[in-house]
Amino acid sequence: MHHEAGNDPDARIPVPRQFFEELLPAMRDIAEIKVMLTLYRLLASPDWRDGVVPESALYTDQHLLEGLRLTGAALLPLDDIRRGIELAVARGALLRFRVVGDDGGEAWLMPATPENRLRLGLLEQGLAPLPSVVGAREPAVRVERERPNVFRLYEQNVGLVTPIIADQLIEALELYPEQWIEDAIQEAVSYNRRQWRYIQRILERWATEGRGDEADRRSGRPAPAFDPERHLRGKHAPIFRRPR
Repeated sequence: MHHEAGNDPDARIPVPRQFFEELLPAMRDIAEIKVMLTLYRLLASPDWRDGVVPESALYTDQHLLEGLRLTGAALLPLDDIRRGIELAVARGALLRFRVVGDDGGEAWLMPATPENRLRLGLLEQGLAPLPSVVGAREPAVRVERERPNVFRLYEQNVGLVTPIIADQLIEALELYPEQWIEDAIQEAVSYNRRQWRYIQRILERWATEGRGDEADRRSGRPAPAFDPERHLRGKHAPIFRRPR
């Protein structure tokens, strides 16, 4: 399926004013910005005129893949796309939902406009028809809104995600691999230290001193790579710069 806005190089792609005035000034991660701009481009395509885009379309979009791929890198920047999506959902720039009972398990995305928030609320209550691109489903299936993974994990293990905690989690997603945050939450729980500040200190220690064998064994997975160059500028730089 062709997912371009058209073959006209001068074709206009509508981007809401809210993006430039409210969302873009708060975005610091280039992956989040490129994910949002790619979504707007896809929505301008006749393929997604229903106003929703499958999450998988972002992972296979060649322009986005090329735009986030480092020069000479052999691996596709799928983790960067995932981070961009998670950040946009966490910030409230994107709405993500899944049709429960859908054999494909596809997640769907749409910009978090007031109209789309209302639309998703009606979909969750079964008061609105599913977008045609989602496909026909049995009446018994339901739509569920999906929050960022780290938000769900935090609420399951630590406590309520207040607006302040949400901001802290968004900053953490900008700074660290998502798997680090999940592992840090689990480590804090294992020591019965269910508070954000303790989780934050674990992340800061891993970033400056490296992850220890104990943390790696507990996760059961290789530790994701951490790129300190991403964090040597801006307000978080003091965490990563050692005093001389």
